[in-house]
Amino acid sequence: MQSPVLVGRDEETSALRAALTRAEQHHGGAVFLVGEPGIGKSRLASETAAQAVASGFRVLRGRASRAVPLRALCEAVLSAFRKVAPDERQLGAYLPVLLRMTPDAPAAVPDPTVVRAEAVLRLLTAEKTVLLLEDLHDADGETLAVVDYLLDNLAGEPVLVVATLRPHPDAAQRLADAATARRAAMSLRLNGLNDDEVAELARHCLGAPAPDDVLRQLVKVSDGVPFVVEELLNGDLGAVPPTVAAATSQRVDALGPETAALLEAAAIFGQTFPLDVVTALAGSTPFDTAERAQLVHGNQFRHALTADAITGRMTPTARATLARRAAQATESLRPNELELIAELWEQGGETAKAVRTLARAAQHAAALGRYGTAVELLERGQALNTDPDLTADLLDALAAVLPLAAVVVPADNGARAFALGERLQQALTAAKAQPERRAAVTLAQARVAAVAGQWERGLDLLATAKETCAEIDVVKATLLLGLNQLDLLPKVRALAERAAATGTPEIVCEALEVLTRCTRGQDLAEARQHIQRWLSTAEQHGLAAWRLRALLELGITDKYLTTGVDSLLAARQAALDTGAIVILIAADLHLGATYLVRGEYGESARYGGSAKEAAEKLGLHALRALAVAIEAGIAAMHGDRKATDRALAQLRDHGGSEEIWSYSTAVCALMEEQHDRALAEFDEIENAVTEPRILRGTFYQGPRLLTRVAHGLAGRPEHERLAESHLSQVQLHRTYFAWSNAILHGREGNTAQANAAAAEALELSRGLGLPRYLGLRLAGPCALKDGWGEPLEWLREAEEHFHAEQVPAVAAACRAVLREAGAPQQRRRRDHDRVPAELRRAGVTVREYEVLRLVAERFGNAEIAERLFLSPRTVERHVGSLKARTGCASRAELIAHARPLIGG
Repeated sequence: MQSPVLVGRDEETSALRAALTRAEQHHGGAVFLVGEPGIGKSRLASETAAQAVASGFRVLRGRASRAVPLRALCEAVLSAFRKVAPDERQLGAYLPVLLRMTPDAPAAVPDPTVVRAEAVLRLLTAEKTVLLLEDLHDADGETLAVVDYLLDNLAGEPVLVVATLRPHPDAAQRLADAATARRAAMSLRLNGLNDDEVAELARHCLGAPAPDDVLRQLVKVSDGVPFVVEELLNGDLGAVPPTVAAATSQRVDALGPETAALLEAAAIFGQTFPLDVVTALAGSTPFDTAERAQLVHGNQFRHALTADAITGRMTPTARATLARRAAQATESLRPNELELIAELWEQGGETAKAVRTLARAAQHAAALGRYGTAVELLERGQALNTDPDLTADLLDALAAVLPLAAVVVPADNGARAFALGERLQQALTAAKAQPERRAAVTLAQARVAAVAGQWERGLDLLATAKETCAEIDVVKATLLLGLNQLDLLPKVRALAERAAATGTPEIVCEALEVLTRCTRGQDLAEARQHIQRWLSTAEQHGLAAWRLRALLELGITDKYLTTGVDSLLAARQAALDTGAIVILIAADLHLGATYLVRGEYGESARYGGSAKEAAEKLGLHALRALAVAIEAGIAAMHGDRKATDRALAQLRDHGGSEEIWSYSTAVCALMEEQHDRALAEFDEIENAVTEPRILRGTFYQGPRLLTRVAHGLAGRPEHERLAESHLSQVQLHRTYFAWSNAILHGREGNTAQANAAAAEALELSRGLGLPRYLGLRLAGPCALKDGWGEPLEWLREAEEHFHAEQVPAVAAACRAVLREAGAPQQRRRRDHDRVPAELRRAGVTVREYEVLRLVAERFGNAEIAERLFLSPRTVERHVGSLKARTGCASRAELIAHARPLIGG
């Protein structure tokens, strides 16, 4: 029997209700319920959940298990999906991340713990939610990492996390203590009931006060533990058993041998058990009798101590035999629950089978991107095993997973992985393992060094390798490339090409990535060929993560070649579809930078802002810095010094590069018409950059050269040096080089060559922002002076652009040059900016545009005159002017020309 009333927990109940009220007011938080088994943690949590449901909260539940990593979170996610499918619009790219937490999720892209945590957070915050996590002391490290992230991000959300745990000095207790110390959570320590509360609990269970002798025995035996009180009362009150185990055993025996066998089969799994497997073990005996006896509810024992008491009454031999039968049945009915199967084999004394199952479970976890879990499972297998051959197999598997774990959780710069590698080497030495096994661990350590950016350390590790293979080749190539030395490029290429010719599909993709990085600086077309082969290999062999990386690299390469965004948008969509959050952020950053070059500042801000928000939330500081650099670029290209400095201050605070800093301030100075300052900033970058530029992207060389040439500070040699360099592959730089070439030819008196170079610059800069309009601004005065090109037309176009973008200093400078050249000044009426840019450049006035709109709607001159309060003759004159300005021979041709410009 169970008390219908919660007894002795008024203070804790009040605290939980207050936390629930705060969550309802969007002041989310967490409460840890800490206490010994049977003290009432689960009952208190269930009462809170019932109160939450009554208040309109959604309640998601999960129970941690040492045998099943991430179980508590997976159960909570599945409970959310069972009730109402989460809103895909709100979860966005995080929906696939949540789907990958389900047991049957296919192998896909790996999820860093922080991404998985953010996915769970978004699920919780979709509506008012209580997340109830029980037995957190049994949780694995990845579950605790997610919980820790949640605790720091609940402020301002309608979410309450309630977790139960035992007061053990373990990772869960340390997490609770740390969260409480930083006020991210509250801990409630549950103590035993006093004598009066024990009497009250007994009265509620019995429906009447307990006899004095029974009450004295309850107080003496129970130690104030509510579960023990209830179990004792469920026994024979005339002869109260001395222990709760005896009381539970007595109740089980009273239900008959078939039900007893059913409960024993269930208890072998612990508090929660799989109904289908238990039914297969115990026959068709129903659970009705056990439910009526209040021993079980659904697929759970009412308390973990009940399961412990039932297994405790069995002999060791009987327990082991039942565990082996349970393992076999689970393998048959639930083959994917490998961690549980391993736990059962371990209970059954089948250590070798348990270890092999843990190894399979680790491989499955690694395939799902849960590399931290994979390492934990393999380490558990090591702790169980004494078989030398099996130990070697485990070490091989651990060596394979080790660098992958470092990729996903790189915060410690590979320290944990290096330490684990050292332990592996010691274990192999002690086991007198074969040299090739030790070499595999050494290779894994070298991979960790590559992930951590410790190039020399990795190369030192590989220096001892006596033989070579495709995997060693590609790791060595990666490490050598990381040294960033031009003279090593031929060796890097040779190693990568050999690996690409002989390796597995994964190694081929890895090698092609190295080749892409090698050749991008020298030959973008060749780099693109490598990426296409990489993409084809990944798609052919179903390598989802490698496919995404190839799509992103293809987008980046096309961005350099053409400033196009189609490939980047395709990569972004693929990342969105698969929940590859880090790839998605990277794609948004490249899109933001590309739209910045194209002068589409609204789109640039949108993608850059999206990347910044996500990177900031996930703690990806390097990516956040790049998003801030986009903000600085947008501000700089508008000559907004205050906004530029604000963005750059953030960048410097987060370790942003001096190159980005100086480039942004230089562009801002150009937009302020402070050319001397801009040149000084450009020179500062030039002096600061010491790395080989062929191995890195540069974005200041083009505008620096153009500014120097326009001011007579650079001549033909400097232009030729850059125009013949690797930068000439990049459309952005080709545009600047063409403008510089035009100015130099004009200065040299080569009018035809100057006009040809200007035509090339105009064609290359079609659809671009700064590369076009800075070129028009700087080339215009030079062309006026030296007598080439169409300087007046260029300056008018530049003035229109900078006026529209609200860059007053450059617009005014353009007008000043036009004025000095004697060009007629264009007067701007209040509605001037309503006229499309192409028509403004043609000289169409506001009044002519009003006429043109009505002409496009096929009104006659008399109707237009009536609507605009003009004379028909004036309208006729405006129509004639419009034909002349647009080059249209007839009214029909004028209508066809105008409609796309004015929207129909």
